[in-house]
Amino acid sequence: MGEVNDSNSGSKYARFSTLGIQMGVIIALFTWLGTYLDEKYHTKTPWWTIGLSLFGVTASLYLMIKEVINMNKDNEK
Repeated sequence: MGEVNDSNSGSKYARFSTLGIQMGVIIALFTWLGTYLDEKYHTKTPWWTIGLSLFGVTASLYLMIKEVINMNKDNEK
């Protein structure tokens, strides 16, 4: 019985670690895109960077919450 819980626990840690990497990549890509657009359009204030980085944070948080809900549903079964 303990072995099943241990492997399940390891699976949870793996899922959470990939979530952290996924969040970092999403935020970095949207921030890079915002920086690129600010440089392309020569904006004085980096509105593209600010807006897209906030969008990246929001999107990554949405994906994380969605994954946690799915993990809870899997545990209930």
